[in-house]
Amino acid sequence: MESIKRLNREVRSYIFDDSLTARHMIFLAGPRQVGKTYLAKAWLKTKKCDKLYYNWDDVQTRKKYLSDSRFFESETRTLGIKDPWIVFDEIHKRNKWRDILKGTYDVFADEFRFLITGSARLDLFRKSGDSLVGRYNLFHMMPLNIREVVGYPQSGRFLSILEEREMAKVFDELISEPMPAENIHAYNSLLKFGPFPEPFLKQNDRFCRKWHMDYISLLVRDDLRDISRVVELDKIENLVNLLPKRITSPLSMANLANELEVAHTTIKQWLEQLKRLYLIFPVKPWSKKVSRGLKKEKKWYFLDWYYASEGAARLENMVASCLYRSCKVLTDQGYGDFQLKYIRTLDKREIDFVICRDNRPIIAIEVKKNDTSVSKPLINRANWLREFSTIGVQLVDQRDILKKADNNTWVMSVERMLRLME
Repeated sequence: MESIKRLNREVRSYIFDDSLTARHMIFLAGPRQVGKTYLAKAWLKTKKCDKLYYNWDDVQTRKKYLSDSRFFESETRTLGIKDPWIVFDEIHKRNKWRDILKGTYDVFADEFRFLITGSARLDLFRKSGDSLVGRYNLFHMMPLNIREVVGYPQSGRFLSILEEREMAKVFDELISEPMPAENIHAYNSLLKFGPFPEPFLKQNDRFCRKWHMDYISLLVRDDLRDISRVVELDKIENLVNLLPKRITSPLSMANLANELEVAHTTIKQWLEQLKRLYLIFPVKPWSKKVSRGLKKEKKWYFLDWYYASEGAARLENMVASCLYRSCKVLTDQGYGDFQLKYIRTLDKREIDFVICRDNRPIIAIEVKKNDTSVSKPLINRANWLREFSTIGVQLVDQRDILKKADNNTWVMSVERMLRLME
């Protein structure tokens, strides 16, 4: 797609940084059609290694490997380039792919550089025995955010600042910067068309609707079968159709199990498999010292908020997805273990989101459609987070809102906050 060239994908700014990767193989995982292949080919072009892209879905690539396990060596050496880059795309779909990469890296690590791209299995295999340990760094390429759409320069990464007062100071400075009109336009377009490059850049209602319908079918009917032995695909599609009305609240597995006429454990397994496909993601409760707080029930959101119902639900899902992306990106870059949580008590007092760094809450976020008066749980969050100094933010879907309340709590337009997210 020609117009994708104007999008500056931020992942490119750090995954090729040797101070972070130490010349290991780079694994780039992420959802289908997020732009991994385009980024890989563009990187090869900048390094004058265009010929060294190998898609293992291609029969010719597999034939070359079967006839010569070092089939890429001659093509690489004849380029006469120091530290040439080689891309293996979708190799994780092949049998014994880890052994292939292990052998390749052990032979050529000092001379060649390797970028490995893929989706579900590329991220999944780490949960089992990892024969590639010490040979790779895993990164995630996520859907678009406001920063990438408008080309907003790198922020101070305020969430990575360890000293709490300094983090709050930097946040105050960043959040008070002037808001260019293009940020509002980018926010409105992303909210309407979703964060995947093709429908976002097309900005056509009919195309967008058709693309998203086909995407769900592709994931469930093709990719899910590739990573699991699930055969009840119709019921999984029904599960996906039931999720939009449930995304803003803790998910009741029992209710879903009754509605779909399957076991509770089956629903749990299906949700985890849809997570591996980057269709949905969970937000767990923060329950430490929260009196009568929920401890187990997760909230589930779509990575692509287009699937959420329009209105307050889609707004909350968009914020959740952008915060989740930031947690992934900051963790990938080695700034700490960032996780997205929420707080909810049995009497339904709640804070929509809490970002934790190394299991310490650092910022609490509430999402409202129009209400600019600070919610009581947010202003009184110290009742649950008394050991921690946190920033409080209430996001509203209104323009030109920026107010500061007590206890280092802000009320602001949602796009003002999201443009700072990684």
